[in-house]
Amino acid sequence: MEKGKIKSIKDLDNIKKLLLDLPEFKYQKELTEKLDAKKDDFTYETMLEIVLWKTNRFPEINNDLIVKINELRKGYDEGLSDYILIKLLDSKGFDLPMASTFLRFINPDYFQIIDQRVYRTIYGENLKMPFSKPKKIELYKKYLVDLKKICANYEIPFSKSDRILYLLDKHPEVNKEQKIKY
Repeated sequence: MEKGKIKSIKDLDNIKKLLLDLPEFKYQKELTEKLDAKKDDFTYETMLEIVLWKTNRFPEINNDLIVKINELRKGYDEGLSDYILIKLLDSKGFDLPMASTFLRFINPDYFQIIDQRVYRTIYGENLKMPFSKPKKIELYKKYLVDLKKICANYEIPFSKSDRILYLLDKHPEVNKEQKIKY
């Protein structure tokens, strides 16, 4: 493999060993545990905590969207998830990584966070965020399909795949030396 090249998961011959060597996911540990354990309805406060979890920015979200989010938490519906994704992308302070973070906490069995580290672990290149909302939605849907395939191929639990692949990207034998390009 060429030195300095971003590695994708497909480039790794020792994937099983690397996965076993990963450290515990410690990013904002207490808040992560609180959000992961949340079983009751999302509230505006929950939304703010998720924003804090990702970037420390505060969004402007209306109550109708919160109601829709709680509907989606009760049962997956593709039309409703598309509606929520569009509304989140329309909201101040949201781009695709933030919107996907909300979706991930709504239902990690269907949604995972799209970010630079996970993206380059899957594709072997940096994430280039499109400008248009339809292109962002298309990118995210393709990303989820590809991520599910990676999870099936490498026996990675989809509901934790964003965290696992994030840590894998930071592994010294993977892309630790590669700078993130925003």
